[in-house]
Formats: sequence, C-alpha cells, structure tokens
Amino acid sequence: MAAPKRENQTLSQSPQKRTKKLHHHHQYHLISHINGVSSNPNRSLNLPDDVLDRIFSFLPIKQAVEIGVLSTRFKKSWLFNRNLFFDREFARTHDRDEYIKIVNRVFDSHVGSRIQGLRLCFDPTSVEDMVERWLKICVEKGIEELDLDFYQGTEAFKLSSQFMVVESITTLKLAYCEVDLPSNLKGLSFLTTLMLKKVDLTTKVIETLFHHCLLLEIVDLWQCYKIRHLKVFARDLKRFKVLKVGHCNDILCIDIHAPTLRSIYYIGNVVKFQFAEVLHLDELLLNFFPSRGLTKASLVENLVSDLSHAKVLTTTSAFLEGLTTRIRDGAFRDIKFCFWNLKEFQLFMEGTSYCNLFDIASFLKNCPSLENLFIDLDEFSFECGLYWELHQKQLLEYFPQFFTRLKFIKVKGFKFQRHELELVKFFLGKAIFLETLVLITPRNGRIRIYAPDALIYNRLLFSWRASPKANIVIYDHYNDKSFVHPKVLKFW
Repeated sequence: MAAPKRENQTLSQSPQKRTKKLHHHHQYHLISHINGVSSNPNRSLNLPDDVLDRIFSFLPIKQAVEIGVLSTRFKKSWLFNRNLFFDREFARTHDRDEYIKIVNRVFDSHVGSRIQGLRLCFDPTSVEDMVERWLKICVEKGIEELDLDFYQGTEAFKLSSQFMVVESITTLKLAYCEVDLPSNLKGLSFLTTLMLKKVDLTTKVIETLFHHCLLLEIVDLWQCYKIRHLKVFARDLKRFKVLKVGHCNDILCIDIHAPTLRSIYYIGNVVKFQFAEVLHLDELLLNFFPSRGLTKASLVENLVSDLSHAKVLTTTSAFLEGLTTRIRDGAFRDIKFCFWNLKEFQLFMEGTSYCNLFDIASFLKNCPSLENLFIDLDEFSFECGLYWELHQKQLLEYFPQFFTRLKFIKVKGFKFQRHELELVKFFLGKAIFLETLVLITPRNGRIRIYAPDALIYNRLLFSWRASPKANIVIYDHYNDKSFVHPKVLKFW
C-alpha cells in the first residue's frame, strides 16, 4: 500500500506559456509549408490565394489575424473569416472599450459571404443597437452557431423576435438575455443544441421550442427562473438525447415525455419528477441540495422506479435520505426497487445529513451489476446517533448480500475517522472480487499519513479484505494517481 506525501513539482515553464509557444510554433509551421519552405519540396502547398483564403476563413478570427501578422501574404485573410469567436478567452485580454472597437471593426471590414459562428462575451449595456447590427449581418450571412454571453451586463439583453425566425441556426447559446419568442414560431427548425443561462422562461416558451424544433438533441437550462412547471414534451423528437437543468430554483415539477432521452443532469432542490415512460438512461445526475429537514421521501421514491434502468448515477446524500427505512403503509420497512443496469455509482455526502453506512449499503444491495463505486466525504463527518449504535450497526454485521461484481472503490476526503473506517471495513468484507480500493485525503491538506502510520493502516486494511487480490492505495488529494474516474461530474 502506497502512502505518498504531497510533492511540489516545479517546471521550467508554466502550462500557459508552453501552450502559447506551441501554438505559435504550429502557426509558423503551417505558414512555412504554405509558402513552400518545407524541408521536403514535394510536400509544399503552393495553393492559389483564393483557395488559401477559403481555408483560413474556417479558423477562429484570433488565429486568422495572428497568421496575417506573421505572413504578409495572408494579412487580409481574416476579412473572409467565418468563425468570429470573441469569447471569454478573448475578452480576458482586452478591456471593454477595446473589445467593442475590435468587434465593430471586424464587422465593418468583413467581406466574406458566410459567417458560420459568432461568440460574444462582454457587457452590452449602452451599445445594444451596435450589437443588433452585428447580429443582422450574421443573419444575412447564414449564421449557424450563435453564442451570446452577456453575464456581465447590468440588465438582460433584449433579443428581438426577428432573430428567432432564422432557419440556419443549429446551435443557440444565450446568457442573460430576454427572449421574445412568438407562439407561432417559424424559425429554428434546424436547431440541435439549445443552452439558456439566466434567461427567464415560461412553460409556454418551453412548449413552443419542443413543438417546433424537431431536430433538438441537447437542451441545457441554467439559472432560468420564473418557470415552475417544466414540461419536456418531446415525443415527436427522434434525436433528443440530453436534458440539463441546473439552479432553476423556481421549478416545482418536471414532466418528461421523451422516449429517446439518454442523459439527465439535474442540480437543485428535490422536486417532483413525472415520467411518461421508463427511460433507458446512460447517465443520470441528481445533485439534490441538502434539505433543512428530512428529504421528502415520496418525491424520491417515485423516482427510483422510473429511473431504474440507468447505467451511471451520480447523486447526493439527500437522495439516499429519501429512500431510508421508514414507516410505510403502517409498517417500518424498506422501499422495494432495483437498479438492474447500474454499473457506476457516485455519492456526494454533504450538508447536515442523517445518511450513514446503513443507508448506503441498503441502496447498493439493490444494484446487482455495480462495478465502480465513488464516495466523496470531503468536508463531511458521519453523525451516527443512538439508532445506529443500537440497531443499524447490528444489522450490518449480519448483512446477507455480497457485491460480487464490484471491482473498484474510491473514497475521497478520507480522514481516517471511526465511521469512515467502518465504511471501508464493510466494503472490503463484502466486495469479494474487489481489485482496487483508493483512499484520497481531504483537499484541505490537514491529513498527513507518515510511514509509521502507513504501516499500521496497511496491516489493518489488508486484514479486512475478502478479496486476496485487492490492491489498497492512499493518495494525497493533489497527487491522485489512480486512473479510474467517475463518468459524470457533480457540475457541468
């Protein structure tokens, strides 16, 4: 068992400097080949200027301008550029006034027949008319990807309804915008990706989008308020695969009728989910906020039957609280369910939670195909009361199930506290074909494992193994060398 200390790694250059140097090297390499300076004359690209201008038109505007600076032959290629990406990275290197002047100059000088993508990231306050002019030019030139990030604005940017009738748009990303969407929507018929952040929505607007945008594949809603009942009626959509809903705190109910849906990512309070059919999900994120009291059990119980075919599940302790043993139909008993296809489970323990090892084990016994288990204990400490000591702990000692398919376990934020050691002991004894157990110390750096202690823990942990081939390793939080990581993160 390894117990490495944190090591300070020093490099001759920062990652940013190395990346920048490599970026300029690739640009110079490209230009030298185009100009016929390659060491192999047979491989030189002596192409006509109009062909090269077309090639450069597909580069992001920043790279096109940089190439024009490095080679006089291509100094005007950026005028034909199709990807006008003035995104967050670009905004980071320019103040607001300079940013606006550069963007305006590009639009004034642009002579290409197409603009494929536009990304803006700045405060549009007081220059709304200028932004609308840029957008009109994009519409006239067949814009396909429109990404407006106006998070820095003092108020939401009002996007005219005329931009919602554009047929060519396939990707629409709006942040802090006010959308005027007509009920008889005639545009956006080719839309495949929709991302709305800090955009006030109504149930009617969402229904209109799902009714008219039949090619939708991804819908991502983040901090979208004023919508209490989210209706995802996508039964006519044949390509709809991904639904993301995060921090939309006014939502009380989510109705989903989407037979082709394969991934759901949700961050927020425990709300009512209603499904028209059982979904065969590949990935499921239920990042429920910690509740001030007990989690509403009925809301969670209704979920498990509809989502029982999920293959990957990432959730929080609030989810398990809703499934804990309680009085049901006049008797103290468990809820009956089974996640038949679940191969990976990731649990974040957080808040003032009553969830303990018994609740975790009670859930996992209903996951017969589980292969990978991730538990994050960072900043969390088990508070097991009298009921645990007198009842649940004894039940675990005679726990009948074994996790026969569990191969990998990773516990993050491991502080070597008593209840954490009980958790590890339990799984080492029940995972009879376990291959690897990884323990990661907390990110706050307060836990240090030195050689003498490592030997003691080494003997203790290995004595608990039911699988003689199980490898047990301990890593510092910033030196995790394990190669297995969860497929679904807590945020996106």
